[in-house]
Amino acid sequence: MAIKNVSKQKLSKSILEMKFMKRSKEKALREQDAEETQAMFSDVITEDMKRGVCKYIIEPSFVPCENLIVGRLSFHGMNPEIERILELELQADHAEVVNEKDVSDFEMASRYNILVGTVSRKFNSKRDRGNLQECDTEQRIKKVKFMKPDCD
Repeated sequence: MAIKNVSKQKLSKSILEMKFMKRSKEKALREQDAEETQAMFSDVITEDMKRGVCKYIIEPSFVPCENLIVGRLSFHGMNPEIERILELELQADHAEVVNEKDVSDFEMASRYNILVGTVSRKFNSKRDRGNLQECDTEQRIKKVKFMKPDCD
């Protein structure tokens, strides 16, 4: 383990309160908070936790884990107003599943082809860009040559 420099100098509070030292003050506060939390949880947090990526999702409620319905429920006509609301929600969910595609496959493929061409042109050198422009203009219209103006 690396030994940290304990004799690191810190800026005084009066200097940190100056208008132009706002960023330094925020940085110093963040470092201080980090040191305090590390000191508080040094016995709980292991080196593997510090190095590792979070492999778990922390969910405050078990409702999404169990696929539970959130809200009020009604059965057998006990509360018809709530039953109507639940039916409308189920119909809306079903409609979303049916109309899931916003863009057709053909339109997506055509836009992808255009995108590929645009991105490939971006990474060409200047010489290649000039050659591509000449080829494009020759296919459409013959290239117009420069004509000298008449001085008569």
